Order: sequence, then C-alpha cells, then structure tokens
Amino acid sequence: MSPSPAVSIVMPLHNDSGTVAAALRTALDQTLRDIEVICVDDASTDATLAVVERIQEDDDRVRILRHSENRSALNARRTGVEAARAPYLLFLDGDDELDPRAAETACRAIVAADAEVLQFGVTVVDAHGQVGGSYERRLRPRFRRLDGSDVLPGLFPVDIAAQGQLWRYLFRTDLLRAAYSHIPESLSLQRVNDLPVMFLVASLAASVASIDDQLYRYHLGRGGSGHRVESLERARFYASAIDSIGAIGDAVDTIAASSPDPSRVTETYDGVRMWIIGYVCTQLLEKGARTIREDAVELLRSKVDEQDLLAAAGLHSPRSLLALMDGAGRQEIGVHDPRHVMLATSTFRTGGVSAVIAAQARIFHDAGYTVTIVARNGGSDPRAVPSGVDFVELPGGDIVARMRAWRTILRERSVDIVIDHQVLYTRYWPEFAIMTRAAGAATVGWLHNFVARPIYDGDDRLAIIEQRATLLAHLVTLSPLDVAYLKLRGITHTSFAPNPPSALLTERADPREPRKRAAGPLRLIWWGRLEEKTKRVTELIAVGAELRSVGVDFRMTLIGPDWDDMTAKKFNALAKRRGLHDAIRAVGPRHGRDLAREIDAADVFVSTSIIEGYQLTIAEAQSFGLPVFMYELPWLVLVKDNEGLVSAPQGDAGRLARALAQVSRDPDSYGRMSRGSLQAAQRARGEDFADLYRRIVTGRVHPSSSPDPTLQDAQQLLGLLRFYAEHANRPALRAAPHGQSALGTRLWATMAPAGRRAIARFPGLRPFVHRLKKRIGAD
Repeated sequence: MSPSPAVSIVMPLHNDSGTVAAALRTALDQTLRDIEVICVDDASTDATLAVVERIQEDDDRVRILRHSENRSALNARRTGVEAARAPYLLFLDGDDELDPRAAETACRAIVAADAEVLQFGVTVVDAHGQVGGSYERRLRPRFRRLDGSDVLPGLFPVDIAAQGQLWRYLFRTDLLRAAYSHIPESLSLQRVNDLPVMFLVASLAASVASIDDQLYRYHLGRGGSGHRVESLERARFYASAIDSIGAIGDAVDTIAASSPDPSRVTETYDGVRMWIIGYVCTQLLEKGARTIREDAVELLRSKVDEQDLLAAAGLHSPRSLLALMDGAGRQEIGVHDPRHVMLATSTFRTGGVSAVIAAQARIFHDAGYTVTIVARNGGSDPRAVPSGVDFVELPGGDIVARMRAWRTILRERSVDIVIDHQVLYTRYWPEFAIMTRAAGAATVGWLHNFVARPIYDGDDRLAIIEQRATLLAHLVTLSPLDVAYLKLRGITHTSFAPNPPSALLTERADPREPRKRAAGPLRLIWWGRLEEKTKRVTELIAVGAELRSVGVDFRMTLIGPDWDDMTAKKFNALAKRRGLHDAIRAVGPRHGRDLAREIDAADVFVSTSIIEGYQLTIAEAQSFGLPVFMYELPWLVLVKDNEGLVSAPQGDAGRLARALAQVSRDPDSYGRMSRGSLQAAQRARGEDFADLYRRIVTGRVHPSSSPDPTLQDAQQLLGLLRFYAEHANRPALRAAPHGQSALGTRLWATMAPAGRRAIARFPGLRPFVHRLKKRIGAD
C-alpha cells in the first residue's frame, strides 16, 4: 500500500452483501493504481463484512473500518473522510460502480483546473438495465467552472430540484473535513444523508470545475430511493429527509455569518429546503398509496409549518396540493394593507361578470391599488380592460402547468389578494386558491349568482364551495339571503356587497324628472344575453300573448347577443309561430349610445329571469326612469323598498301582463313608478365602493354586511331551494308555440348539446338531426 495515495475512495456499507463485491472490484480496477479504498461497515447484519475481508486478502489497498452500531451513511462517510490519507477523495456506494478511468480522469482534471471540487457525469441504470433517461440528463454538469460566491447558487439553483449526490464529485479531502466539522458527531440521518454534506461543501468551496465524462454508474432503485410509499413506516422514512436538511440549519447560519454574501447562503439553503419538502410531498401524496394519504398529510404537518408546506408543494409538487387541501386550516387575510389586487376569471370579454370585473378593477385602480386581471382560459378581449390595469392570460396546458404559471404571476407581481370571480362557475378554483395560499397571498371568493344556482344547474359546485370554504379568506355574495345560507351551513367568513354600477348606470347620474306615459302602443324593452336557461327569454313571448289577450297594444324589443341555447333568429321564429311577430322582435346587440337611445324610447323594462345574482339591467332601466316588471327574485337587493318595480310569481305570465296593462292605462301609477325607479337608481349609484372594497381586502367588513340568519331566512331559503330543485334542468314550457310539444322541448333541451357536437364532427348528420327535432315536436 502506498504511504500517501493520490485518491482515497470511501465506501459506506450497510447490508450490501449482494452487490459490494462488484462495486469494490470497480474501485480496485482503476487505471490509476495509486489509490486506497476505505470500506466503512456501518454495523451490517449480513455477510457484507466477510465479502470485503475476502477481497482485502488479495489487495492491501483495501482498508476496513467498523462501526459497532448503525450510525447512518452520513457518519460512515465521515469515518472514511477522517481516515483518508489522499489529498483527493471519491465516494462509492456499495450497490454502484465506478468507471475504470474515474480516479485517473477526475484527478487529472481537478489538478489542471486548480479547483477544490470536480463534478463529472453519471450513467443511470434503471431496474430493467436501461441507461439514459431524464434523471441521467438532470445529473449532467451545467457549467464548466464556478468561483467564489457563484459556487453555491451554481450547484444549488433556486427553484430547481436540488442534486446533492456526493458520488458525482471528486473532492479535496480537507474541504470535506471542513464541511463535516459543522455537523455534530451525534447526528444520524437515515434519509438524504449526502445532500446536507454537499450543501456545506458548496457553501465553503472557493472553486468548482466540471467535465462531461460519465465516471460513475448509479443503479436507480437498488437502495432506499425510487420505491413506492405504501406504508406509514415507509412514509416516515421518506419524510425524514426534511429532518436531514433541517439538521444543518445552524451550520448554515454560522457559515453565512462569515460569508461576504450572507443572504445568498441563507436564500439558497431555503430554496434547497423547499425542494426537499416538495420532493417528500411528491413521494407521499402523489406517488404514495391512497390508503396512507391522510396519515402522510398529518406526518408532513408535524414536520413543517403550513405556509412552508404549501409553498414547497406549490413550487415543486403542485398535484400534492390537492391532498393538502383536505383539513387545511382557515385562510386568513395576512396583509392588512394590501397593495396589489388580482381579479381572476375564466375568460374576460364584455358584459356579464366581465363587466363587473372591469368596473371593480377601475374602482380599485382609482383607489390607489395595483390591479391585474387574469383570465385562466383563452379567448379574452383585452380591449375591455380599463386603462392602467394589467391583463394576463394563462397559457394552455393541463391544470398543473396553469397552476405553475399562476404561481409565477403571483410571485413576480407580488400579489397580496386574489379575488376569484369564478367560484360559483368552475370546479377547479380550490386548486388555484391553495396555490395562491402557497405563494403567500389570500383568495376572496365572489359569487355572481344566487347561491341556489348550482342546484338549478344540477351540479355539485355548491358542495365544493361548502367543502373548500376554508381555502378562502372571505366569501362575498350579492345578497343577505346568500349570507344567511352560508352561515347556516357553517361558513361564517362571508358578507354581501352589491355589484358596482355599470357604465350605462353611471352615465345617467344627472337628475331626471319622472317619465310620463306616451300615447300609442306600450313600448316594452329587454336587454341582456339571449339565454333561455336563466333569462327565460321565451317567457317574454308568453307575456306578450297575455298582453294581447287583455287588449293591450304593445311593442316589445329584445336587445342582446345570441347565446348557447337561444338566438335572435330562433326567438323571432317562435314569436312568429305565436302570431306575435308584429309586436315582439329580437334585434341583436346594441352598445353605448345606440343602447341608451333604445332604452330612452321605451316605456317599461320587463324581465322574466328565473335566477339572477344582482340584475344590473334593473338598475340601468330605472336610471332612465323606466318602471320595471319582472318575475319574483326575492333575494335581490335591488328589489328591496323599490317603488318603481312590480313582480309576479315565477312563470305567471298572466299576472305580469295584467300588472303591465293596469299601469299602462293609469298615467298616475306610471308616474309614481317612474319616480320610484329614479330613486332606486340613485341608491344603486350611491354606494361608496372604494370603501366597501377596501374593507373586504383588509378583512374589516362592516357587521351590517354580514347579518346573522333568522328563522324567516331559513324558511325562505327552504322554499327557494325546493323550487330550484324542482326546476333543475327543466326548459321553459310557456313559450312552446302552437304545434310544439312541451315534452319534446324538454327532451330536445337534454339532447341538444350532444346533437351540436355530432353535427360539428359529422356535418352530414345535420338533416337527420333537424328531422329528429321536428319528429319529437321541439321545432
């Protein structure tokens, strides 16, 4: 044995009897003969030591050191490092191999580079004997040389999977000893025991060079890594990796204190720690057995505070966030003076929810907040974004890709509060809410319809809101009755707030005199989107038929874009079949002054919606002094104490028509209602929305906005929930023209989506589909 070998090869061993002979042979077969191989047996209970002793008999370059008790690979390596006699050192695990040129090639390269550490490539062999693959590519050196303060972030880039394998480096032995001097001898690490040492080495190293030669052969899955977590015992083993990185926290602080750039050391350490936590989340919650998931979540929470756990999962294991949602504590608004508000929707266009978001963005912006609107889907119209407000559209891809993009936006823009306007309309908002939480921000949910809307739609979105409400810092509704429902269901962090006035409403801010009923036909107007599902536009035909039956001469104009289940052409055809084409007509969309002229030329606004959240068209119509006639929507804030409004029970076109007829024939009643409308519109415009929104995003809502439920509320809610359950997915029947079957209409409403998809894919089916529609009496 050479008195002073050129390279020491340290092999930590524990129960490696099946592989150690092959591993040790590759160490002894090095082209550089001037080596020593230090085998440290960490209290093996199999034949590992006997195998090494037999080989030692034939080659005195093998040295054997023994631990009387198992102290983990961390300390087995430490024992080898302390005993090493060479200036340079390689590590070799007992189930891997070295390339025959490893010691010679690495030693020559580190001397030529005058570096303290040399990194080289690795061949990764999977369980099927295949080499290459993504893991091997991740282990390739990414640089030629790093010096000084660039070493640590170069070896451990922030937000990238930390690679701390000691066996892919050649080290100066004295540098390893310096690193180990910061680790207590009593410390034993069963999992990820190499990365802490490598991090300390990188913190102390002045220079690192690299070569592309693949000098190490790593067998993936032979050791403790790469196995599915199917038991709580295995989960504890994987989770101990978090303890491993945490064990060097004090050492990192000590090294940082004497570093010329302390923040770089601590920030890099925090990044590595986050990666380890995220890695453990992946193994336990994404890849682990479902049977232990609940216990695994509790295990993680016992080791990591919730904010760090969510942050790590959000960055490195987004899919595990779904498991962490269960049992997550209540989200709080953590920033009491938020500056950046992000408004989220699916697609941003004009009208509807998008119009509310645009108005809300303008109010926040004018109040001094930085505002960003984010659309999670494509197809938006950025021209509708108010001046001074940023707009971002998430890229396509699966939910994980979009969540990562979401997190990037939150971090790069330092967002404090997200207001999610799609809580009632999407099933995936919880994923984005918990990602927001992971990024250190809070989510406020905003409901844009009555809370019974999911019941009417026949979906489970209300259940999702109830199950995941703790992910929201606050839940804003549009009426006190919505608040009552949520509080009765145990969701107390809720309040109501009216929608902001639309541009059409704010432009009518000048005082006006009550209208007088003009001579001639009663002119009715309706505007919105031509939707049958919630707007029930065909009920307007039924109202028209009733008006004609009681002798009222009228003209009704419908304004708005076509929608999925109704078009102007279809509506006009239905009116014609009822013999009302001379009195009722849908004319398509109108905007700005054109819409205002149409409204100003009307006498009354009529609405047959079956469900709404905050029907702005009511306030808009009343700002023109128009009396409003509608089907009952008793929760609407706009209808309370509103003397410019008359309502009739849902679907009772006869009663609504008779109320219209009475007012059309009584100028005094018409004038009183017009005056009442103007007063109601003034109230709708008079809210201090800047103060209201400030209270919401700072968690200081006024108690009057969050009333406690009463017995009367509960009784009213039960009746409404029953009503919408009975009408779920049922098409309107009143509008079925002569010769059209109500049953057929219902059947077609169910079949239509599939029919449209079939025609889109096979256009030749169009004639058959139309014949079928006529056959069932729905055309």
